[in-house]
Amino acid sequence: MDNKISFTSRIRLVPMNEFYNTAFKIGEKKFVKDPWTIKESVLADSAYTTDILDCTICGLTDGEKVLLTHICPTNPANDSFAKIEKFMLSKINVANKYLQGFLLGSKPNNINSPNSTKLFDKFVEFMKKYDIPFSQFKGGPFENHVAYSSRTDEWVISNCGITEGINRIYKQNPLPLFDKIFDEVKVSDLDEIVL
Repeated sequence: MDNKISFTSRIRLVPMNEFYNTAFKIGEKKFVKDPWTIKESVLADSAYTTDILDCTICGLTDGEKVLLTHICPTNPANDSFAKIEKFMLSKINVANKYLQGFLLGSKPNNINSPNSTKLFDKFVEFMKKYDIPFSQFKGGPFENHVAYSSRTDEWVISNCGITEGINRIYKQNPLPLFDKIFDEVKVSDLDEIVL
């Protein structure tokens, strides 16, 4: 990873009203909607998705465009990760030295979605296999919403816990709020947590 020339993406937690303002500006044509298979993925300058519970979202961006996938582990159309990988490779150039990744999702020990964590882990393996630097936000009790804008090179994450948890304590150091909202947080050296 050291030989890659990259840019710094910002990752920010926002209250729900701010997320919906961002989504409105991005527009409905760039919305990854259900039934959350690779067919609903969006490749554009900006994109967003909502209602991430046991699903995994994967964002791949070079700072100009983003490929945003939202994959549901209980949808039989998503049973073959090889097909998901082939789709992503057809849409992005993994050799692009500016490519960076973003993963969010998974609900461990979910009896209604036993493959949730396995799916997330396959995306982690994909990132490592192609040497793509990435940040990951795994688990947690909330239903999340995510958007990316290449104009600001920023990922925004929202859920009801964020809406209740944002206060001036976290404005100085937002990382503890991430740790309260997700079971596991790993931030790439190329990304920056902000509030």
